[in-house]
Amino acid sequence: MKFSLVAVTLVNIVLEVFSVLILPSSRSCTSQSSCRCHQSQEHLYADCSNLSLRQSPYFWSNVTRINLSNNLLRELPARSHLPDDLTYLDLSNNAIHRFTNDCFKGLWKLSDLRLNFNKLRVNEYLVDDTFADLINIKNLDLSHNPDLTFQVMPILTSGLQNSSIEVLRLNKIHCTFGLSTEVRINDVRSLKYTNLQELHMSSNRIELIENGALYFLPGTLKRISLADNRLAFGLYILELMELKSLEWLDTSMQHTTHNPVEVVNSIFSYCRNKREQRKIVHENTNALTYKTVNSANISKTDENKIQKTPDMLWGNKTINTIPVPPNMKSFFCNESGLRYRLPSVRLTKNRIENLYCQDNILYAWTGPILGLDSLRILNLSNNFCSKVSKDFFQYVSTVSELYLNDNLLGFSFVQDNDGHIFGNLHRLRHLELKANRISYFHKAVFKNLLNLEYLDLSNNKLTAIDFDIANLKSLRYLDLSVNQIQSLSDNNMNDIDVQAKRLIITLNLFKNPFVCDCKTLPFLTWMIHRHTNRKIRFKSFEQYSCSTSSPSGKIKFVVLEQHLEKLRKDCNSYSTVIFVVSVIICLFFFTVSGGLIYRQRWKLRYFYYMTKSRYHDYKSVKTNNQSDFKYDAFVSYAEEDRPFVEKLISELEAEDRLRLCIHHRDFVPGYNVAENVITAVNKSRKTIVILSPNFVKSDWCKYEIHIAKMEEIYSRADEGVLLLVLYEPVPADEIPLCIMDLIKQKSYIEFPNDEYGDCVFWRKVQETLENEIN
Repeated sequence: MKFSLVAVTLVNIVLEVFSVLILPSSRSCTSQSSCRCHQSQEHLYADCSNLSLRQSPYFWSNVTRINLSNNLLRELPARSHLPDDLTYLDLSNNAIHRFTNDCFKGLWKLSDLRLNFNKLRVNEYLVDDTFADLINIKNLDLSHNPDLTFQVMPILTSGLQNSSIEVLRLNKIHCTFGLSTEVRINDVRSLKYTNLQELHMSSNRIELIENGALYFLPGTLKRISLADNRLAFGLYILELMELKSLEWLDTSMQHTTHNPVEVVNSIFSYCRNKREQRKIVHENTNALTYKTVNSANISKTDENKIQKTPDMLWGNKTINTIPVPPNMKSFFCNESGLRYRLPSVRLTKNRIENLYCQDNILYAWTGPILGLDSLRILNLSNNFCSKVSKDFFQYVSTVSELYLNDNLLGFSFVQDNDGHIFGNLHRLRHLELKANRISYFHKAVFKNLLNLEYLDLSNNKLTAIDFDIANLKSLRYLDLSVNQIQSLSDNNMNDIDVQAKRLIITLNLFKNPFVCDCKTLPFLTWMIHRHTNRKIRFKSFEQYSCSTSSPSGKIKFVVLEQHLEKLRKDCNSYSTVIFVVSVIICLFFFTVSGGLIYRQRWKLRYFYYMTKSRYHDYKSVKTNNQSDFKYDAFVSYAEEDRPFVEKLISELEAEDRLRLCIHHRDFVPGYNVAENVITAVNKSRKTIVILSPNFVKSDWCKYEIHIAKMEEIYSRADEGVLLLVLYEPVPADEIPLCIMDLIKQKSYIEFPNDEYGDCVFWRKVQETLENEIN
């Protein structure tokens, strides 16, 4: 065995001397002629990738960097084929299925080793010092070796405990399907005193981390990736606070569904069988088994830390306080299946600047969230949230980028009429509210965002810009694409013009239902002019179009200017027609209305004063109850005929036989004359009209006779109310039509003005009134 090893070494030396002496100009660096060699400063780089190699070639001793990726290698390169001064070795994307105990022996200078995307697995002969010689390793990648499992962890970490490891990638070293896994103390305990800065363990079906395991991670650790696992809540969450240097933590994509196409059809049985086989082998050989923590191997300090974990959970901390590593700057929990209402919580002291929680089901944001005093970027998109309280963002005033896309926040913004939701975000520069079913904003919703530069409101249901653009002093980009906006108002256009004078502003109105008609003509003209003058940048302007009533259907904005003049002429003529027709309609309406009012003027006046009189404690007459009448007759006369009325009073009211209503005697002082007339007619059985030349000249007399006629028609059911007394002859051409109609329709009594006839006249008037009483 020793003789064969010496022989192989001598052959390699001979080949190397031959290549150097015989082929000095070939620029070769390996026994494989198809490999590409590059000299860079003091390094010789051998690139043998993508050559479908099944075996590793021999490399000259002066080669320091080797790339054997994307080949068909099934074994690791023989140690004798690799130079001792190797610093970089890439064996990714091959079919390597096992380690050998001497594969890395003597590679003291190797700093970057990539074994990802192979078929590596642990065998029972692998020893603990397999990786021990990699003392200068800084970057080690074993990702995407699903048969490797966490059984490699104790061997790997013990071999690296004295190394310079900085980045360790162990993504997807468990099969895609199968039972969940647990990170145990034995898996990471040897890393405690390394200078590890990044640990990547994504896609390993990790569900739990053993209590105390995180205490064995080195204090230099800055980045941890646990994405695409099956993490459940446990005490290990509290242990994160002990990672004082941790700045970046990725726990996204928890409990996600994997595609079965990723593995062969027999993956289920294969994984189960391998798991059972390895368990048996490890039990028989007493090697590489998962063990619980041996207290003899744990320092006193570490033991105290582990024992304190329950106290941290159930001690003096409030239930709403979330423990966070003190120096953490970025935290990812997107697409992690979180289904909660966000209550008021407080985070322990931290330096979080970037927080990504999108693609969960955080359906209500009550808040407020305390302890995010350094936050710069917050992403809560796609959380099915329909309710955000006005206090939720109250204590995150340092946020400069806020992403709230793909929620249902339209319901909350309709109620925010004072701009309280964003009221405290004075440093906000970038805001996205895409796809939130927002149909309306109150004017003051963004009133405090004086530093906002980017506002995305696309994919909503907005029909207009209702919020005040003038308040957004720093706005540079406004996205209103895919909404229901047909045009902008004059105020909107003026505000945008004012903004464009201060800053170069970009406006995105793509996929809005613009209409080419007279109503939107000012807006279309404004857009064309601003685009032509380049005062405003319209994103995707060449794709804008507007609908028309013409057979062509739509007009592209790039050619719209040619149609504007025609549209303007059509709108002008159309406006003239509308104006003329509107004037004619108004005139017709006023004429007809005036005629109807004039024709029904007495009826309207009657009903007006009758209604008004009811508010003065007067009631209309009821014909079936005679006691409702206060007077037997109301006397309507001209003031010039007052002597005749005085005589009428003395004849009819003698011996209290009749009671007359005389306006100069019985009208209520302080009331409108028209109201008194209405009341007198309504409270009298009859209205006696003293017809004379003076009567037909008096407007008030005409008013009284019209009111009496309305009373007869609308309150007495056509019962006779008027009694005409022809006191003096009136020329026919002076008698108004309304009185002439009464003379023709009703009988009247003529005053004879002689001694005998007067007696007959007074008796007849008296009998007429007394018959009404009886």
